[in-house]
Amino acid sequence: MSGKPYLAAEDSALLRRALGSYSGSSCLEIGAGNGGNLVELSGRFGLVVGTDIVRPGMDDWRKTGASYILADCASCVRSGVIDLVLFNPPYLAEETTGDVTIEGGHDLRVPKRFLSEALRVVKREGAVVFLLNDGADLDEFKQLSSESGFQIERVASERVFFEELAVYRATARV
Repeated sequence: MSGKPYLAAEDSALLRRALGSYSGSSCLEIGAGNGGNLVELSGRFGLVVGTDIVRPGMDDWRKTGASYILADCASCVRSGVIDLVLFNPPYLAEETTGDVTIEGGHDLRVPKRFLSEALRVVKREGAVVFLLNDGADLDEFKQLSSESGFQIERVASERVFFEELAVYRATARV
């Protein structure tokens, strides 16, 4: 593990663009990294919280009133209480560097865990917004969502270097 948060790149920018229309009373980012998304969302949500297993390298988020909790996923959050949950997980399937900020683990267990936790804490009328690359088996993420009563739709995508990045939204099935 690097002990340092993932630095924002093209994937973070794509996710931020997809989050542009969201607002509400509460927002949680799982794996908040340096807190850049917290800064962006703080003006549109009453409560903005980020969790991560590493300390942020920057503190811009502090000036916005957002909160940052050192926690694993959303383990410190009650079920069904958040309007919007977002995450840009470590989505690379390789396990060669030992850096949990970029490696999703065998079978992408890290992004799947992020999604499971997000689906647990989001309100039924809320949304989960997340980013994956084209190496992910989307059917597995759809199945995981379906088991919790949610459905996934693609809301944005962009080709970057050697991969296609896509942002998905999970909402309750009606």
